[in-house]
Amino acid sequence: MMRCRKGKDVQRIRTYRLVICLSVAVLALVNCMDPGEYEPEEPPQKTDPPGPPSAVLPLQDTVFRSEYSHWVTLDWTSVDSAEGYEFQVCNDSTFYAAFPYQGQFPPFSFCAMCYPPLTTYYFRVRAYSDAWIWYTDWSNIRRFHLIPVEDDTIFPPN
Repeated sequence: MMRCRKGKDVQRIRTYRLVICLSVAVLALVNCMDPGEYEPEEPPQKTDPPGPPSAVLPLQDTVFRSEYSHWVTLDWTSVDSAEGYEFQVCNDSTFYAAFPYQGQFPPFSFCAMCYPPLTTYYFRVRAYSDAWIWYTDWSNIRRFHLIPVEDDTIFPPN
C-alpha cells in the first residue's frame, strides 16, 4: 500500500514555482537597460541622388501617324542603385497638369491618344531610391508628335 505524500509534493511544487519566478525576475533585471542610458539608433544617412537618367526614346521630334492612338515606346538610361522611376508624359511642355507614372523600369510603352490639335507630347523621367534624400533631377525633355490620318490614307511602301 502506497502512502500519499500530498503535503510534501505541494511544498515542492511551490518551491519550484518560486525558484522559476525568481530566475525569470533575475534574467529580466540583468537584460534591462536603464532608461537614462538608452539612446536611439541613428537613422541611416541618406545620400544625395546621382545624376538624372537621360531620355533615349522616342527621338526628338519623332512623328507617329495614326487614326486614333499609337503605342509609343519610352526609354531612358538606367541610374545606378535606382529602385524605380517616375516619368511624365504631357501635352504641355511645362508639365503643369502631368500625371506621374511610377515604379516603371525602362522601356515602357505608352498609348498616346490623337486629339487634334493636341498632338504634340513631351516626356521626361527621374529616378528614386530610399537611400537618397530626394529624387534625381528630371531628365532632358523629349518632344514627339502624333499626327492624325484618315482611314483611307495610303502609306508609301517601305
